[in-house]
Amino acid sequence: MLQRTKSSPLAQQVYDRLIGDIAARRRQPGDRLVEAVIARDTDVSRTPVREALGRLENDGLIESTRPSGYIVVAPSLEDVREIFEIRRALEPVAFAGVVANAEAADDDEFRRLFDAVQAAQSRSESAAANVAFRSFWVSRIRNGRLRETLLRYHLQVQLVRAATLHSAEGRAAARAGTVRLADAYLSRDTEAARLAMAAFVDAALVFFERADTDRFPHLDP
Repeated sequence: MLQRTKSSPLAQQVYDRLIGDIAARRRQPGDRLVEAVIARDTDVSRTPVREALGRLENDGLIESTRPSGYIVVAPSLEDVREIFEIRRALEPVAFAGVVANAEAADDDEFRRLFDAVQAAQSRSESAAANVAFRSFWVSRIRNGRLRETLLRYHLQVQLVRAATLHSAEGRAAARAGTVRLADAYLSRDTEAARLAMAAFVDAALVFFERADTDRFPHLDP
């Protein structure tokens, strides 16, 4: 049963659960989502489920079917390439800004998150560690409009991450990329930060395109 709290409305909780299912491949492209079934399985009324499904549709992760219900959709390779083009333009600038404004009080937390990325072995561990690492630096972006723009693509980033980290080679590339990011951050080198993030985004696209050959293959933890 979903926990009911004032700080996390039911619609948000249903939405978060469905996002987690899609990102973890528990719900595959083509799977049907039926409002009544989700309401029953999560033990909530249909109203918050309807709201959550509407948000997912707006995010482009599901689409309505007739006569009722939705199906999970996978972003096309062209969709992902367009998102990567935006990320490639903005994330190096954003991370360089984070490095320029970095505070010593955050260094221990940064190192802890970096160490977790390096220690992760399985796909699920690596995905969780990379999510936390990205969330840290994105949360430190001082330009609110820039931060909100990057957060707008958070869901697509999750899905791409699921594809790129399914192989040991992909996870190794992610670890190597975070080494360069960490070196730049801890040395407060903004130019190195910009270059490291550009390389990190470029590598992610390469591994996504390889994974896309099989259209998001089943990912074992």
